[in-house]
Amino acid sequence: MPRHGEKSLADASDVIPAALRWEAVQEALDGQTIGRRIVYFASTGSTNDVARRLAAAGEPEGTVVLADEQTAGRGRAGKSRWLTPAGTSIAVSVVLRPHLTPQRLPLLSLMSGVAACEAIQSVARVNCSLKWPNDVMVKDRKLGGILVESALVGSNVTFAVLGIGLNGNLLVNQLGRLPDAASVPTTLLAEAGIAVSREDVLIALLTALDRLYATLPAGASSLLARYRLRLQTLKQSVCIMERTDATPIEGIAEDITQEGALIVRLPSGERCAFAHGAVSVRTASPAEVA
Repeated sequence: MPRHGEKSLADASDVIPAALRWEAVQEALDGQTIGRRIVYFASTGSTNDVARRLAAAGEPEGTVVLADEQTAGRGRAGKSRWLTPAGTSIAVSVVLRPHLTPQRLPLLSLMSGVAACEAIQSVARVNCSLKWPNDVMVKDRKLGGILVESALVGSNVTFAVLGIGLNGNLLVNQLGRLPDAASVPTTLLAEAGIAVSREDVLIALLTALDRLYATLPAGASSLLARYRLRLQTLKQSVCIMERTDATPIEGIAEDITQEGALIVRLPSGERCAFAHGAVSVRTASPAEVA
């Protein structure tokens, strides 16, 4: 049964996009590092681009850039564009100044995935999983994505921008080929069966991020354990494209390193770690996993 004020899936066509109540999100995050300040736009090109400009200009850690409409969002490596119509979904970016080496920056993407899954489960009662390196999934359907961008001076990380996009009560218009044809997009509305409060999801998401980020880097082992529990890529036969012009590499995904790289066992038996790349997945046979 839908809670008071929520619509059932049968009423999905009647869901009227409503403006994001960002002030309610700001108030709920009082006292946190992440969310100490929210920079809100009714419409912007890319929240990550705005956050990068703010970070480069000295914006303090924890500032959140939030948009009701995003007209030029992008996926990892610019392979797709995410157009977020007003009143439909979640487009948020966070300015961070992490005490991490460049090699451990992928932990921020893993952290974001765990936080997104926990927030969605607590608010929408939908069980999510993660597809390495940056997709939030419900079974074989893509609910959202994560994009982490950083600035380095030598071997020092000056800032990182953590971008998260989630399909809410209407489907985000994603332009461009999905890395895995099986990753059909879905929405919180479709999976929960009710219209979900974007404000509640944002509050839960940013609260979870604040809690997890406070434990890094010391709590990386705990984070990795939580990530592995949700990672649907493990024990699967995968094809990895490190670059668009690279030869695809096939093998069995076996584990995650302490830096967040995917460990793949090649047909030769060699085990290789991949820090990045586009991954397509199929279920491995028992003989392949053994």
